[in-house]
Amino acid sequence: MARGTATPLMHERLRPITLATMPGSVKRRLAAAGCCLALVTSVAARAEPPPKALDYAKAQQFMLSLINRDRAKAGLPKVVLDQPASKAGIRHARDMAANGYTGHVGSDGSVPEQRYTEGGGVHFVQENSACLFDTTERKLDDEPRFDPAKLSALHKMFMDEKPPMDGHRRNILNPLHNRVGIGLAKPVDVEQPCLTQEFVDKYGDFEPLPREAKPGSKLRTAGTIEKPLVFGGVGIGRTALPRAIPRERLKGGVYRIPEPDTMYFPPGFKTPKPVKVEGQRFSIDLVLGKSAGIYAISIWAKKPGSEPLFMISMRTVTVR
Repeated sequence: MARGTATPLMHERLRPITLATMPGSVKRRLAAAGCCLALVTSVAARAEPPPKALDYAKAQQFMLSLINRDRAKAGLPKVVLDQPASKAGIRHARDMAANGYTGHVGSDGSVPEQRYTEGGGVHFVQENSACLFDTTERKLDDEPRFDPAKLSALHKMFMDEKPPMDGHRRNILNPLHNRVGIGLAKPVDVEQPCLTQEFVDKYGDFEPLPREAKPGSKLRTAGTIEKPLVFGGVGIGRTALPRAIPRERLKGGVYRIPEPDTMYFPPGFKTPKPVKVEGQRFSIDLVLGKSAGIYAISIWAKKPGSEPLFMISMRTVTVR
């Protein structure tokens, strides 16, 4: 970012991601912050799971091994399992399985960064998801067991995508990711699993933010950026409060990570208010808007000697 400019250079990760064309006879393009893939396979009921079915914890570890196998092939470091992201992931996987859809916007109107924040996450998340696509209401299996072959097939569909419609694959192979949440769910008597992969970029420690606040409240945003990254800026943006979505309308669609309405930079840059920076530490007191909504507070960093900024944290605050 050149000194004196008002707007940071946005990192490539914020551009809309085009997803792969659907396999088989149904083809859909979705743009997303993460990625989603609807399964159009048969959901014929089965009385018993396959004999080698995995319990939830083993299924999580199996999916983690598939992710890290493919990252290793690409020369990338492993990701480790992230509990807040996994909590957000299972919430969304169960919602998709219960309502027969695939997407990033939940039946309650929630979006990935909101679910991640509400699950206790404080960093930056990008979601892959795969489930059903018939918007049929189903009872969930509360003690699911998962066929490893079907889990492998889901992951393989992500990895088999071809540029430029390879959003899932690029998310899995993003070199900045260092953690992942894995969410799994399955309806009763349906052996098709539903999956979320919640990739996380952890590059700092941040002071907590309130989950809810009143309009016009003051909000302290502060933390420490991990070396070798350096602080870039703080952003704030508002979207409308979420609303429940009728099940028949839960058929994927377009979702993009919200860009900030306002960015705040350190002294020496054109900024509405300077962010205090001392070494790796930063802090700023923000004032929330007067309108109700979901306020996304983002923290941006950059590599030393590099201009583009990229997001390393996005948390949401519900204002009403």
